[in-house]
Amino acid sequence: MPDNKTPDSNLNSLLEKFFHNTCTREEFEELLELTGNEDLKAGLDISMKSFWTDPLFKNVTEDNKLDSKFFELMQEAKNLDPQIPTKSKVKWISKFISYAAAVVILGVLSIGMYYFFNKTGKNPTVKNIPAPIKDHQILPGGNKAFLTLSNGTIINLTDSQNGTLANQGNTKISNSNGMISYSITKNNPSTMLFNIISTPKGGQYKLLLADGTKVWLNAASSLRYPISFNGKKREVELTGEAYFEVAADKSKPFTVTSKNIEVQVLGTHFNINAYENEGLSRTTLLEGSVRINVSNNSQLLKPGQQARVSSSNEINVINNVETDEVIAWKNENFQFIKADIQSVMRQIERWYDVDVEYNGNISTHFGGSISRNVSLNQVLNILQQTQKVRFEMEGKKVIVSPFQSNAPLKDSK
Repeated sequence: MPDNKTPDSNLNSLLEKFFHNTCTREEFEELLELTGNEDLKAGLDISMKSFWTDPLFKNVTEDNKLDSKFFELMQEAKNLDPQIPTKSKVKWISKFISYAAAVVILGVLSIGMYYFFNKTGKNPTVKNIPAPIKDHQILPGGNKAFLTLSNGTIINLTDSQNGTLANQGNTKISNSNGMISYSITKNNPSTMLFNIISTPKGGQYKLLLADGTKVWLNAASSLRYPISFNGKKREVELTGEAYFEVAADKSKPFTVTSKNIEVQVLGTHFNINAYENEGLSRTTLLEGSVRINVSNNSQLLKPGQQARVSSSNEINVINNVETDEVIAWKNENFQFIKADIQSVMRQIERWYDVDVEYNGNISTHFGGSISRNVSLNQVLNILQQTQKVRFEMEGKKVIVSPFQSNAPLKDSK
């Protein structure tokens, strides 16, 4: 590429070559790198919309030539510079697809998502994919939560303005753009006071605790915690799912209690998934070390390990977990690696606040990445194009059935 090209013009040029089947391997690698540049996001969205709706691109899609080119390039992408970590390659590709999923006309989306969701090596038969439907009002979740103060007052954080929410004891509680924070206003310790933050289905929220610990709370979850940590320990209680970045303080160990599990830590990054309907409770360590205590069992985790705790309190440690998949929700994505349809739909159910019903026995699995910022119908259409499942909607109920050729997804009434 000429040196005098700006990043924006270079991105546009590479996208044009990709969508018109003239992109080389080197240019495709460069395109993947540019999609990871946050400064180019707005330009990328505009360009993607333009190219996906280009009549020339539509013609190429219909005869499957672009599908073949895409698969060829993606195979080549596996052989990128060996000095670049594999996870970085995956992030580039996933981000490219996430952007595509967020802005494209879904009728021609089979080109990219098919590669990720159905790795059979065969191109999809477009005429057998159910026709996509028009979007409707089941939108993705967002920053929604309720804060219960120590005196029982409940604050709807969804409707609250930025600024000070309350003053309790020696602590000021503030709200700012989807995050509440706690700051000590007086040096003298106050009586131990507790708050509870709860997210509904379709909600998420961030917290900055008084000790500097950061918490991301997923949908249908809650966290009970002291407004300031005055004792010898820092203890919080979780239901649902949260990601923690714990502020280091060797004098005050940090403990998360969830169900019957206790996670002890001094300072580290980890994710806990302890939804009641998930069967297993999963604690995944990204950085540092944590100890899992369950009844009389105890296990120390290393980064990249996941502790799975069963209802019978057995701890099973899994090595080399795909941590990007575990915290994809925090990074505004759905990411699946050999995920069964039931676990996929549980995530969709929580994020879009819908009910799910199954029509028939479905045992298929999925792999891929989709933005959590797109509508429910867009997600269902992407999944349906794998030719593994089909969906019908009745109000806010999603009915999942085995795939049938030429059976279009019905719009909700």
